[in-house]
Amino acid sequence: MLAWISRLLGLGTAKRQEAESPLEPAAAQAVTISPTPEAEPAPAAEGALLQQVLLDKQRRATGYLFSLQAGRTGQLADQSPRVRALLDDLLIARLLPLAPHWPAQRSAWIAIDDTSLAHGSLPRLAALRTVLHVQPAEPEQAAAPETVSRIRSLQREGIRIGLDAAPGAPWFESLAWLADVFLLDFHQAPATLQRYHAQLGGQFALIPRVATGVDTLDALDAAWKLGCSEAAGAFAQLRGNWQGNRIAPGPLRVAALLARIGSDTENREIAAALKQDMALSYRLLRFVNTASGGLQHTIGSIEQALVLLGREQLYRWLALLVCASAQRGEGDAMMETALVRARMLEVLADRVAPEARDDLFVTGLFSQLDMLLQVPMETALEPLALTPAVREALLGRRGPCADWLAVAEAGDNGDPVALLVACRKLGIPAMRAASARITALAWVHSLAAAPDTQAA
Repeated sequence: MLAWISRLLGLGTAKRQEAESPLEPAAAQAVTISPTPEAEPAPAAEGALLQQVLLDKQRRATGYLFSLQAGRTGQLADQSPRVRALLDDLLIARLLPLAPHWPAQRSAWIAIDDTSLAHGSLPRLAALRTVLHVQPAEPEQAAAPETVSRIRSLQREGIRIGLDAAPGAPWFESLAWLADVFLLDFHQAPATLQRYHAQLGGQFALIPRVATGVDTLDALDAAWKLGCSEAAGAFAQLRGNWQGNRIAPGPLRVAALLARIGSDTENREIAAALKQDMALSYRLLRFVNTASGGLQHTIGSIEQALVLLGREQLYRWLALLVCASAQRGEGDAMMETALVRARMLEVLADRVAPEARDDLFVTGLFSQLDMLLQVPMETALEPLALTPAVREALLGRRGPCADWLAVAEAGDNGDPVALLVACRKLGIPAMRAASARITALAWVHSLAAAPDTQAA
């Protein structure tokens, strides 16, 4: 169970951090979940921020692959050197605020053009355990001496360098001896990857390899056979055949309580149900007494805890517990992805009504509930009392919540075109979605790094 799960609510630390956030949702007068049109027109070219999780052989998250790609009216745009430099500058600026609470067990893989190696802020990214995924402007030309000098200088600052494996290409050959890691793109033909594997196996046998663009389980198996230690791609979102599986007793008990709250059951009935679960009652009282510091007296009864929390906060607490109780380790990538999605959508929808933002938070949080519980989504949602908009989005990717969820999912799936189309459909600039994603990621990591107050 995550030790910091209780801090993901609007009490104590979380409330103070939200108040300091530059993207704190303003009070909204809207009564629907549709976004308010932007005051300024969206720019002709926008940057689509992608953030894919990197997993090891045990499916533990080891890092994130970040890239910012140019788009125009829902399509990718040609990236001139000037545009590429602008996007690299924006990406670096967006990632710098993550440094204070970056987890020690994660690395940030940042795709930039080789002409951006002189950026003055790059050394500051060492706090993110950064691997610069350096991409050539001219792959058919050997790297210039100043490029070599900049790479060596960054490595002395603690920055690692990753290169796309391309044995025989002049640019690659001129820098391969400096690389800390090679990236194998599994969108390439299997024969090409096999050839690269053989060519790298001699002189560069000791340099680690990671696999990108791994979209199937067969490709994942091939990545491990080619010596890759980590992989990223759509395989991380693949569902298994869980027909017939049932929800484990722990999450099921929490889900039953969640359903009572969603169906407007009276507090005394909720309190009676909580008292039947000693462990859950203990967690609730411990959470309330720890997270709401400053009270003059200790909360000693479930009834008092419910009054202090309120139904909305209790709903969120239980919703988080449904996910956390299914977790299989402190570094569970699916749980972290769900939390980032939940917070991202809540921040992004800062101009819709508060109740709609609650729906979006729950939509993002439960978007991988079937994967966490390893049951069909219909089974996972059956004991929960969800609004029609949330249920429709999670079961059929339809309705207003689904349009917002598509923005978060496209960024996770590494699909820039889908991200630009989803943003365009909502009338939201893609760079605003990028800011919301970074804010959400910083929020999750800052709470994880805060002094432990209690285990949920």
